[in-house]
Amino acid sequence: MENLNNGGNELFICKVRWLTILGFPLLLWLYSGRAFSGVIFISVVFMVYNYLTSIYFKKSVPNRHSFLLSVIDSVYLIYIFTLTLNETGGLPQVFYFLILVMGIRHGMGKYPMIVLINSLLYLLTSLLGPVYLKITIDPRLLLVHLVFIGAFGIMSSFIFRRTYQQHLEKEELITELQGAYQQLCIYNAQVEELANTDPLTGLYNYRFFTQRLDKEIELSKRFNRPLSLIIIDIDHFKDFNDTFGHPSGDIALKEVTLIFKNNVRDKDVLCRYGGEEFLILLPSTGIEEAYRCAERIRMSVEQHGFSVPETSNPVNITISGGVACYPIDADSGEQLLRIADEVLYTAKHKGRNKIHRRR
Repeated sequence: MENLNNGGNELFICKVRWLTILGFPLLLWLYSGRAFSGVIFISVVFMVYNYLTSIYFKKSVPNRHSFLLSVIDSVYLIYIFTLTLNETGGLPQVFYFLILVMGIRHGMGKYPMIVLINSLLYLLTSLLGPVYLKITIDPRLLLVHLVFIGAFGIMSSFIFRRTYQQHLEKEELITELQGAYQQLCIYNAQVEELANTDPLTGLYNYRFFTQRLDKEIELSKRFNRPLSLIIIDIDHFKDFNDTFGHPSGDIALKEVTLIFKNNVRDKDVLCRYGGEEFLILLPSTGIEEAYRCAERIRMSVEQHGFSVPETSNPVNITISGGVACYPIDADSGEQLLRIADEVLYTAKHKGRNKIHRRR
């Protein structure tokens, strides 16, 4: 399993270690009525060690330091255990603490080895400690403690493993939910795009245009800048469809769309109004600049030869257009669209293949 060790866990171990550093000398004094100088010295040393560890490992704990920390903790707890051999037969609980500390530090993958190592440490300390202290330990008590240490290691391993597996399951569920949410966002974006896009030309549709027009009007009011609108209609497009067929008309619409795109800016909003009519919204653009843009588009369409499958010769198409500008021609988006539509029909009545403006 993955190593669970990190700076946060090591800081937690440091906090718990304060209980042993401060608690054991106090309990020893309360139990025996006196304090050993060796215990006081070791406690002071570990106070400094614990403080430096909590400062140094705030973010992460390198693997090479994890082993050293475990060795130091083992020596300290074995020392405490040895001191209690003479009067209580030892405190095997310190090895329970050591198993948990090393399990948190080194991860669940090494937990069986950690339990085995601590069982051996307990056995060796219980055998060698009495020899050094010249005391006798009941072997039955030693065996009972050894069995309980092993049982504790197995049970804690099971609990840790289940907790870790639940953590992984939660992470997998969160990952799946995040993936599903991202897919939903992509799907919603695709649906939104389909709802706002003309399927034939790939341009924005009239639904999108009305929403964008209101926003651009508000921006123009706020920043006191002009907003121009061009309406373009393909001249006699019904006759074109009747002559060459609707598939050829669709091809012509796509080619006209490319001409429009090549003659507008990235910030301009190009939409299909419906049928053979198109809308171009030009933010921060006055009437003169918009008129020149419309005239440039008209000339490009007029000079372009449209490929029609039914004939070997290119076919010419012309357009008519109307230009209106906010705020000189209108004071609202609805009025801007109506004025541009009116001047478009004026251009048609004057012979088509023209761009007209109100003033």
